[in-house]
This record gives sequence, structure tokens and C-alpha cells, in this order.
Amino acid sequence: MDANAMTQLQAAKELKTNQALVSRILSRRWKRKSAQIQKIADSLGVTASIDPRTSPELMQALAEVWNGDEEDARALAQCIRAIGEARKTSSF
Repeated sequence: MDANAMTQLQAAKELKTNQALVSRILSRRWKRKSAQIQKIADSLGVTASIDPRTSPELMQALAEVWNGDEEDARALAQCIRAIGEARKTSSF
């Protein structure tokens, strides 16, 4: 789909969603990436990624627990990835 060749409203109708969601996806303003966000973003040719540095809560938590060591960084990353895997298999 060529998102530049149609309005957000036209894109929303074609994707069976609403214009507000199309707008948020195009401006990369969603809080949680879901299968629906990914599907619509793919259709619009937008990369559906969220920069974790935009979350003050997440950055503060990392600052509180990371000891500055690279090994500790790997351990924390492993914990975060494990949470992501757990979400795939449960209603976390």
C-alpha cells in the first residue's frame, strides 16, 4: 500500500481500522506494539519499533539496578528477553 498516495482515512478504511490508529502508527506514537500495530505498520510501509529510551520509567529502572558492568548488562538483557518470551505464552 502506498500510504503517500492516499489519505489516512482512505488507508484506515482499506485496512479496516480507524484514522486515529493510522495516524498514531505513521507518527510512531503507540505505547505497546501488538500484532495489529505490526500488521498495519507493515501495510503502510512503516517500521514498527519503539525506542525504549523514550520511556523514563524503563530508563530509571535500568539506572537503579545496573551496576555499570558489561556482564551485568548481559544478565539484565537476558531477564528482559525472558519476560518477552513469557508474554508470548501467557496473559502476563
